[in-house]
Amino acid sequence: MGYELIKKYWKIIVAILFALALTAGFFQRQNLAEFSFGSRSTVTHFTTQSADTLEGYYNKAQDLIRGQNPKTEISFLAVGDIMLSRNVAAAIEKANNTNLPFEKMEDVLKSTDFNFGNLESPFASTSPIIGGHSLIFNSPGNYIKSLVEYNFKILNLANNHALDQGLAGLLNTKKMLIDNGIQNIGNGKDLTEAWKPAIMEAKGIKICFLGASYASANDNGKTTNNYVARIEDMENLKNVIAKAKTLCNFTVVAMHAGTEYARTPNDAQINFAHTAIDEGADMVIGSHPHWIQTIEQYAPNCPSPIHGEGTPSASEGRERLKCGDPKYIFYSLGNFIFDQNWSQDTKQGLTLSITISSNQAANPLAFKAANTNDLQGQRQPAKLESIELIPVIIENSQPRPTTPDETKKILEKIGQTGNILLP
Repeated sequence: MGYELIKKYWKIIVAILFALALTAGFFQRQNLAEFSFGSRSTVTHFTTQSADTLEGYYNKAQDLIRGQNPKTEISFLAVGDIMLSRNVAAAIEKANNTNLPFEKMEDVLKSTDFNFGNLESPFASTSPIIGGHSLIFNSPGNYIKSLVEYNFKILNLANNHALDQGLAGLLNTKKMLIDNGIQNIGNGKDLTEAWKPAIMEAKGIKICFLGASYASANDNGKTTNNYVARIEDMENLKNVIAKAKTLCNFTVVAMHAGTEYARTPNDAQINFAHTAIDEGADMVIGSHPHWIQTIEQYAPNCPSPIHGEGTPSASEGRERLKCGDPKYIFYSLGNFIFDQNWSQDTKQGLTLSITISSNQAANPLAFKAANTNDLQGQRQPAKLESIELIPVIIENSQPRPTTPDETKKILEKIGQTGNILLP
């Protein structure tokens, strides 16, 4: 049976398989007969080796699909804070080159299917802030073309600088990004829009992104509003992740939070990130501290730690069996494009080249055994293949890949001995 036929008529196939399952007693005594389709025939044997249930026959159909659909891989780059105002803007204007901040990373940025980062500077319609040390940011509108040029297709706007130019500036930034083919997350005219996931699709694989911040404005989180998603809003976090699992094969949560110039996460970061993974997110990527922070592999819904000293008791061992597969949490990627030249740590950042795969793009809907009437449930998850850690050093507002010796020293700061992470 051809891939396109299965894709087009999969609901009918499942219905037929359900009818076959009702006659399971017959199939326990013999294999199914051969099915022929014109001059091209395919012989499919359903034996008692797989459960004679609707789920069993559904899985057989999925095996047929996978057999004709080889593994597909995609990659995307995740970077830290991008600030295109203040002294970064001054360097751009001096060079008369809007591409200046990105040029030394060109090979990396153009090697992926798309790129993702945290945009800290709005694009307001007037009065860009160029030079100086203001804590209020505003980038010239024409700089957006360089984000397009260097493959940025999605940006997080949930951060403490989202409203530096007021609600009008935020909405103008949002519109400009959309008009230039760049999706954005974590913000909007109301909380429903702010929490709405954005979907990136490449080669049939769908990735949902959603974002939240510790602050709605640049006041250390004191005031709240309905324009920026907040990390303490656990109800919306849980609801949106549940929704994302029905829309996408992989879910990434962006977190803008933490203590500035600290190497380890604070309790608010840990609580938000763990909750996101517990609810089904596949990865959490953080920004804001301006330093690279530690990386955690966290097992979702794990009643007891999966690490520690000594041998677990029998009861602890049973509890650990309930844990899900560990997922990566990157508490802070540090700066990517910024003008904090006054310390080595603020000039260092971490980028992630993330590769995921799927061989189930033909029919990404997972079987839900608990409700056989609902095949419109969660999508088949994509698989994390690897994450390459690519440290950068910022010089004259330009990040560049580090040398092997620089890479080793930077990764040692966060307890990493190598630059490749596997599931």
